[in-house]
Amino acid sequence: MECDVKTVFDSIEVCPGKTFMPGIRRRIYFAPKADIVKWPKLPKITGANGQKMADLAKLDGDFTLGEEKYWKCMDLKDEASNVTFDTVGDEGSKLVQNTATAILAGQSDEVKGFARQAIKTDMVFVYQQRDGKFCVLGNEMFSTKIKAAGDTGAEATAATTSTYTIEVNDECPIPTYTGKLYIAAGKYIDCATGNEEKDPDPDPGE
Repeated sequence: MECDVKTVFDSIEVCPGKTFMPGIRRRIYFAPKADIVKWPKLPKITGANGQKMADLAKLDGDFTLGEEKYWKCMDLKDEASNVTFDTVGDEGSKLVQNTATAILAGQSDEVKGFARQAIKTDMVFVYQQRDGKFCVLGNEMFSTKIKAAGDTGAEATAATTSTYTIEVNDECPIPTYTGKLYIAAGKYIDCATGNEEKDPDPDPGE
């Protein structure tokens, strides 16, 4: 039996003095999976056409949501939230568990209302690293598990916080997304640049 296992290994070089900014930016976007009608895909590992190792971590294509469905957002407590990944599973079925600890200031009714729904809803989250890169928590294959917790604090100077723990298995550690996130009709975040853009106006002559 001949096994044709494709791999694409490149060198990983880090220049002396290169800075890696820790943490994630304050705004995280989310959508229920039920609203998603088309998904971006991770590329297959083929090694063809000069495929690079870095390409294996990048989703290809855009998220497309249903009619009048848009990405919503929540603002996190600054310098408090983080994302991790770890290997899970046995030999032959190993995956990566991507985990975000999303901490919000306060315990508003909106925060509690989100928790009431999210703990029972399969969702996808898109967050932005400090360096501007957007990454995804959630995929077609595996359910996203969300836990909610809160702490009122005790002493007068303590922080009141709410915490969402987001866990999902994936083939890839927190894959990179460079497509569009529609946040309103005709308005989207270009995740390749981080800029808010608008669709071109339709031709009035049509």
